[in-house]
Amino acid sequence: MKRVVNLVISGVVQIGDMLARSVGRLLGRKPRATAVVLAYHAITTGQRERFGRQMDLLLRLAKPVHANLKSRPSQGGRYAAITFDDGLQSVVDNALPELKKRGIPATLFIVTEALGGPPNWQSFESGNAAHEMIMSAEQLKALPSDLVAIGSHTMTHPVLTAISEEELQRELIGSRAKLEKILDREVKLFSFPYGASNAVVFDTCRKAGYERVFTALPVLAFCETNEFVTGRVRIEPTDWSLEFRLKLAGAYRWLPTAYVWKRKLLNGFRRVPKTSSAVVREEKKIA
Repeated sequence: MKRVVNLVISGVVQIGDMLARSVGRLLGRKPRATAVVLAYHAITTGQRERFGRQMDLLLRLAKPVHANLKSRPSQGGRYAAITFDDGLQSVVDNALPELKKRGIPATLFIVTEALGGPPNWQSFESGNAAHEMIMSAEQLKALPSDLVAIGSHTMTHPVLTAISEEELQRELIGSRAKLEKILDREVKLFSFPYGASNAVVFDTCRKAGYERVFTALPVLAFCETNEFVTGRVRIEPTDWSLEFRLKLAGAYRWLPTAYVWKRKLLNGFRRVPKTSSAVVREEKKIA
């Protein structure tokens, strides 16, 4: 039911966007480009065909770009970057061949201490990937650098807002150093496990040398030149076609605002600590 409600509200947002563009054209305004970053996790063998159809739809409706894009293109149009969290083996087996076939670039965010082993962290995803394996360091090194960019997803996949400053620095710096040693190239991108982040985490990421970090909030991307904090839209291979179209259009960007107001109402307008595991679960629900 919640999925349907989100779909309906997002449909209304999209209709509003279309009306605004129509009015803008009547007034002689040049339409602005829009961009989103799509966030996937696992792509199982049974989901490969559906994922391929999503990529075909993406190519019809948008232009694929790299997640390290400096800013939105000056010309109008719709743009999308593809990302995958965790570095699961199923992505190597099922997603990357479909992307290579279509020439679509992607960014993989890697948990360095899990390479070659199973995920050993709690998952709030609808399709728990605990039974999967993480790709090996050798597979990571062999990925085509012209198609696949690599970013960090920490060393051990903790909730970053719930660990000490010393542990935070170790997770951010250690993962980046290990990836750069494996790949023999710089790693400048980072995504937050569970989407958990705050001002302290952002600042530590900057000091650790990252040039862009990715949240789990489904807002439009690349809105500023050299944007540091970029939102992502959570995507599942099982998303309905209309769902995928609306997410690609950025029509789910209302969800973070709705979440903020929901949290205020449920907690009597009292601030809820971001280290709360309940907040992490809620942020995953809207991402």
